[in-house]
Amino acid sequence: MARLRFEPAGLTFELPVDPVAGLRVLDVCDDYPAADIPYSCRSANCGTCRVRVLAGAAHFAPAGEDELAVLDLFGNLPGERLACQLVMVAEGDATLEAADT
Repeated sequence: MARLRFEPAGLTFELPVDPVAGLRVLDVCDDYPAADIPYSCRSANCGTCRVRVLAGAAHFAPAGEDELAVLDLFGNLPGERLACQLVMVAEGDATLEAADT
């Protein structure tokens, strides 16, 4: 199981990580809107869903070229990722917060 915590909402969800597809953070945000992570395009185009990975970065797949290009437009700050591209690939604990908080 993965334990995914969203700040500042203070919500933690325990969810299974699919061994093939992983666990896409934006899908969790769809299922649990109280996580309070904004999003729009769903395809690494707008940067609305930028999050800071506060803990557990090693549990996520590395960023792809499209995600890196968008993050570069926003200054490519350490720990920032796009929720629409962020996939948890290993079980463990991770903490995220919306980048605009």
